[in-house]
This record gives sequence, C-alpha cells and structure tokens, in this order.
Amino acid sequence: MSDKKRFNKPGSLQPNIEDILQWNDLPADAFDPATSEEKENFIQDRRSVSYWKDAWRRLRKNTVAMVALVIIILLSVFAFVGPSVVPYTYKQQIRGSESLHPWHYSLEDQEKINAYMEEHNGAGNLTPDEAVEQARKEAEAKGETLSRVDEAKIRAKANVSQQAADEEAVTEEEAAKALGVKHSAFGYSDKELERKAAGEKVFPHVFGTDDQGRDIMVRVMVGARVSIIVGICAAILVLIIGALYGSISGYCGGMVDNVMQRIVEIIYSIPEMLIILLLSATLKPALEQFQNSGNGVFQKLVTLLGPNLISMFIAFGLLYWVTMSRIIRGQILQLKQQEYVTAARALGAKGGRIISKHLLPNCIGQIVTTTFLRSRSAIFLESFLSFLGVGVSAPLTSLGSMCSEALSGLKTYPYRLFIPAAILSVMILSLNLFGDGLRDALDPKLEKNKKGRDTMDRIKKLTSCWKSEISRSLSSLRQEK
Repeated sequence: MSDKKRFNKPGSLQPNIEDILQWNDLPADAFDPATSEEKENFIQDRRSVSYWKDAWRRLRKNTVAMVALVIIILLSVFAFVGPSVVPYTYKQQIRGSESLHPWHYSLEDQEKINAYMEEHNGAGNLTPDEAVEQARKEAEAKGETLSRVDEAKIRAKANVSQQAADEEAVTEEEAAKALGVKHSAFGYSDKELERKAAGEKVFPHVFGTDDQGRDIMVRVMVGARVSIIVGICAAILVLIIGALYGSISGYCGGMVDNVMQRIVEIIYSIPEMLIILLLSATLKPALEQFQNSGNGVFQKLVTLLGPNLISMFIAFGLLYWVTMSRIIRGQILQLKQQEYVTAARALGAKGGRIISKHLLPNCIGQIVTTTFLRSRSAIFLESFLSFLGVGVSAPLTSLGSMCSEALSGLKTYPYRLFIPAAILSVMILSLNLFGDGLRDALDPKLEKNKKGRDTMDRIKKLTSCWKSEISRSLSSLRQEK
C-alpha cells in the first residue's frame, strides 16, 4: 500500500478508504473471543408481546381514554347494579313524597318555614268560588240577590287577586333564607322524617321525587340502562352486518362491488327518522296483538321494551350498518393488494379465510372506532325519540322521556332536567373519547402519523417565525441605510 493518505473533503460523510483497507492487515491475535458473561450482557432477552397486549400498553398511556373508560364502567355499574340496591322501583308512586327536592329540612325547621309562608303569602285571599259564596251570603243578609253578571265580575276580581298573590308569594327557599334555616342533603317527606326520628332506617331520595312521587334516582338508573342496552344492540348490529357486507364488497370487486354499492347508496338516501316512525306506526298493532296473545320469551321481551323500541332495533339493523360497510370496503380495497394477501392466495387460501384471518384483523382500528361512533349516535337517537314521545313506551322510562317530563316544571324543579341531561351528555362524550383512544391504540400507524404531523406543524411554525424575524431585520437594515 502506498504511504500517501487520502483525506475526506471538508463536510463529507464518507469514511477514509485507506483506513478501511488497512483493516485487512490486522493479525489473527488482534481479536479476543467474547466470554459467556459478555455475550449475556450484550444479548437482551425480550418476551414476545401480543398485538392486544401492545394495544393495551398504548391505551394505558392515553390518560383521556382511560378516564373515559372509568366513567363508562361507573355508569354501567350505576345503571345495572344500582336499581337492585335502592328499595324503590322506577314506577313506584310513594304516597306523601310527591315533588320532593334533593334536600330536606328538619321537622322543626319545616314548621317554622310553613308558618312564615302562611303569614306572608296572604292567607286571606279567597278563591273565585269562595269569593262568590261569600258575596252571596252578604247579599242574602241584605235581602238582595246576585245576578250572573255580578258573580262573573266577582270571579274575575278574585282570580286576578289570586294570581297577583301567587306571583308575589314567598317560596320555601326564600322563607328558609329569611329565617336563616339551612337544609340537609337528600330528600325526605315529613312521614319519612318521623320514621327516621323513631329509629327506623329510611332510604333517602338522593335526587328527589317527581310530581307523582316516583324516585328520580331510580328512574335515571333505569334510563341509563335503556340507553346502554340500545347502544350495545346497535353496536352488535353494525359490527356484524357492516363488517361482513363491506368486506365481501371490497374483496370481490367488479360487478359484485358495483351492485352492492348501489344498494348502499339507496339505503343512504333513506332518512333514518322517517323509517323509525313508519316502523313504529306499522309494527305497533302487530306487536301489541302478539303481546296480548303470546306467552313466551319473545313476548316478555316485547312487553318489557315496548313496540317503539323494537321498531327502533329493526331500523338499526336496516340502516345503521351502511357507514361501517363503506369504511371497511375502502380499507379492504387497499389491503387486498398487499403481498401477504397474494401469498395467501398462492398457498390456496379461500376468500373467506383471507377476509377473516388477514384483512379484517388489519381493519380493527376503523371497525372499533366506527362501532363506538354508531353506538353513540344510536343512544342519542333513542333519547331524542323518547323526548318527542315516540321512543320508550310507559311505564318504562328513558333519559329522553325524563327530560321531556321535566320541561313543565323547569322553573321550580330545574334539577329534574339537568340530572338526566348531564348523565346522557357524559355517557356520549365518554364513548366518543374512549373510541378515539382505542383507535389510536389499535393502529400504531395513526399515532406515528399524528406525531409526524405534530412535528411538521412545529417545523412550519418555526420557519414562519424565522421568516418574520428575517424580514424584520431586513426592514430595520433598510431603514438604517
């Protein structure tokens, strides 16, 4: 070898060729074999991690998704376990416990409040009938008789005075504030307070009662249970029908795909609300006749759910899978061109096995996300229809029907609307957040792409800042010149 050395150019990343060529001249004793301890320290044994364990590891890192999961679990326990703990039923009318607030006053304080309200609310004001009766007695004492016109005038004056007294009447909260009386948590009637004072255990009305004496907390539990059941049934229907239909359409392609997609487009054009209303109107007589004539398991199910809810499930099976099928079809069209699908075909695998073992598992992220989104929309649709009065049939309750019933006493009892509305909002938001987190956990590519997008956004922001700083410096230099 020549003694002339070659040096790299300044800034070049290529190594020196002469140094690499001199490695061949090293003797055999220049290298010592590694010991067993060095080999063990060098090799790091790692246990193989399955796909689901890896997804769970990524999901646990997502704090928002884990909080949403905890909320979903708590709501499920609240809906399915709670009614068995509370001694009241959702349709039980408790006498003497009508329109209770979620708080109560002691018996002594309640007597003070009632006396204060009687004193300041004008107990002397008569009703229209009482005013007419009093005027008749006064006229008879004078030997006169009242005409119908006079009675009508007296009724009108009494009605006006009574309305004015009602508008200026002191409420229970105002009386308690004036007396300096503080309330305690949970609702109890006077009889229940007397039983409690006698040493008897009385379960409180945590959320109060409605105008019929029904416990609101139990009704909220049952309403949340109905919403969860509707979401689960919709998710199952969407998952089964949509995944199968979309995978077959995407894998077969050609004429089969064209025909199946035209059917999807026709179903897409049909309004969901209209179909549910039509099904509820047409199926209600048949289901009611079956309910009265049958005595099996399905008859008990129809009795429990009602014709409207059954028609809603049928509409879910007819319409809700369309979005899932189109998403799965798009994924299958991309995945079937991959090498592992070609290898499976070369090995003689049939189409059903390729779809179930190779294609659908790679679409699991989109499948889970779409399922959660459709279950959320199903819960909202059921609550909306129940709010309009065409959803869950009485005596079964729903969160939407409870919101509808609370509108009449919104000014006096606003918590009757806020409690079921808050439960419904938290449920839908938790499903949405957990679905997004589960999608990111099941598809690592999305997380990498997200990180890449975040990095690009940061680079764009930095470059924009640099451009602005350079332009400012140039403008300042021009001004100095």
